Amino acid sequence: MDLTRLNPPQREAVLAREKALLVLAGAGSGKTRVIAHRIVHLLEQKTPPEAILAVTFTNKAAAEMKARVLSMAGPRAEGVSISTFHSFGAGMLRQHAPKLGLLKRFAIADPGDQLALVRRAMRERRVDDRSFDAWRVLTLISRAKNAGTEPEPAPEGRGGDYDLVAHLAFPLYQRGLRAQGAVDFDDLLVLPLRLLEEDAEVRDAYARRFRHLLVDEFQDTNLAQMKLLMLLSAKATSVCAVGDDDQSIYGWRGAEIANVLQFERCFPGAMEIRLEQNYRSTRFILEAANAVIAQNPSRRHKRLWTAEEGGSPLSVVIAPDEVEEARYVAHEIGKAMAGRLSPDEVAVLYRTNGQSGPVEEALREKGIPYEVIGGMELFDRRDVKDTLGYLKALANPRDELALLRVVNVPPRGIGDVTVERVQQFARERGVPLWKAMESAAGIEGLPRGAAEKLSEFCALVERYRVVFRKGNLAGATRELLTEIGLREAARLQSRSAAQLERRIRSVEQVLASLEAFERREGKKADLLGYLNRLSLDSREEEDGPAGRKVSLMTLHGAKGLEFQLVFLIGMEEGLLPHSGMQGEAQNLEEERRLCYVGMTRARRKLFLTRAASRTFRGKAAPRTPSRFLDDIPEELFELEDLGAPAPKPEGTSFIAELRERLRAKAAGGAVSPGPAGRGPR
Repeated sequence: MDLTRLNPPQREAVLAREKALLVLAGAGSGKTRVIAHRIVHLLEQKTPPEAILAVTFTNKAAAEMKARVLSMAGPRAEGVSISTFHSFGAGMLRQHAPKLGLLKRFAIADPGDQLALVRRAMRERRVDDRSFDAWRVLTLISRAKNAGTEPEPAPEGRGGDYDLVAHLAFPLYQRGLRAQGAVDFDDLLVLPLRLLEEDAEVRDAYARRFRHLLVDEFQDTNLAQMKLLMLLSAKATSVCAVGDDDQSIYGWRGAEIANVLQFERCFPGAMEIRLEQNYRSTRFILEAANAVIAQNPSRRHKRLWTAEEGGSPLSVVIAPDEVEEARYVAHEIGKAMAGRLSPDEVAVLYRTNGQSGPVEEALREKGIPYEVIGGMELFDRRDVKDTLGYLKALANPRDELALLRVVNVPPRGIGDVTVERVQQFARERGVPLWKAMESAAGIEGLPRGAAEKLSEFCALVERYRVVFRKGNLAGATRELLTEIGLREAARLQSRSAAQLERRIRSVEQVLASLEAFERREGKKADLLGYLNRLSLDSREEEDGPAGRKVSLMTLHGAKGLEFQLVFLIGMEEGLLPHSGMQGEAQNLEEERRLCYVGMTRARRKLFLTRAASRTFRGKAAPRTPSRFLDDIPEELFELEDLGAPAPKPEGTSFIAELRERLRAKAAGGAVSPGPAGRGPR
């Protein structure tokens, strides 16, 4: 393996023999290269491939790392375990399901299923799900599970009502998962952790197998993942954690920056190596980003630098309002594209999804192609959810949410009264919903013909369960959708040809996804395996740009990406830094890290824009500039105030200027006091 293309700290990280190693890898410093080279170096040192475990946070990152290691080391690297934490946990559960009281073929609840279970639990507890955000309740449940606890109401006067709602909903949510023979995303960490803690034989077997552990994006690990790592590494020869505390931006979903800041507490005597040479951005961008992040008190010191010369100062832009801010952004993108920059090399970043509207409108006006990353996802669309609902019902007859979703899709004469009566029958008899549906003929009080319709639905499901066991998942799905008439129903329900085309295309994407899964898995492909893979993908993947379009996305969505030209809009107090969710305190250090992540996405040019006034709920309100702008030294940026008067031409006489100002006053305008100040405010 050739190490000459690595810089000295990278080479040191690859060759280090210490038992515990923390690699602080700044943005754009080549961390993936280091991890891949370290794995190959271990193989060259005669380490058995099955003794190496590398974990990261997305399937895409894991696949890219595996491909890179295979290209460097060849077939001998096939046995190296490279996966996400959650995929690794799912594999453990499949192997040891009976020890945890799970079905061997358990299902993984996707976010939609989880939300439905939370809403049902809230209704059972008589909590109005219109007054309380179910997603926020689910987030509290998730945080508690990952911390190894249950949601508890905060002491009186110190917490909001959400703590109490999560506490009330939690046992019913867990019961709902068990009734469906399912686990949720958090269980893929929590249950393997419990298994290792409680079963010495299993713990010893895993600790003996994995002698070298590597963790990518270590700053994103939560408490459960850290405990899992410590148990797995009990007999390890080396543990290498690679991350950047300055890019820890997922505290709201449980990530613990303390895992980086207090690494030596868990792994005494750990060696620290810093990767500070940046291979992405210009000096201007790096020095500005360094200046912003340096203000955070709780961080491990590092300072990004580049050996590259050149680059242009940042542009700090003040617009009168959000409409002018958006028009300015669109104008500058148009100029860059005229200069032959591809639209997919441009990103517009913002703190909240609600900021994209004016930019979208301005880009449409100019005919600039764009894509909103993190808008409505394919698997959130109704026809796709209906299709997957059928597949879930076929794969797992205990999935009551799936059965309830599709029992009358497309409409087949099974209305709400029928469904409610069948559910009541199931509760009274203590039988699963599916059994109650099969027994519909014996249920009193059903509307005329409803029992026959339910019987036909059950027969359809049973027949296709047999069909799907034969394989050819995509073909069987096409056959099912044709028989139930989903396309015809979409045609009748669509308001336009364009809407119909979108709906049909969405379902075709599911079929293409099934075909790709079958090609990848071969004879191992089955329906439950596909659905579980889909649930993992929907939670593990960060959306990325596709096609030659300008990318519009939140700062959270931009992590891990890079672009030639970046616009970071809404640099205002309340937006960046964000004022915090209702009832939650502002996390200023994490907001500063978000700003840092956004700035370091840019390779060649960075614009920081703000509006002097912004409209909220129909009313314009003056805006205060973001405090992060104050951190940037003046020599690193050029200021442009779009609301300032145009500079007067050279040689303009005092009399001519006075006449112009008086004419403006007569027309109803204010006489300008003169040019705006230099600073970013």
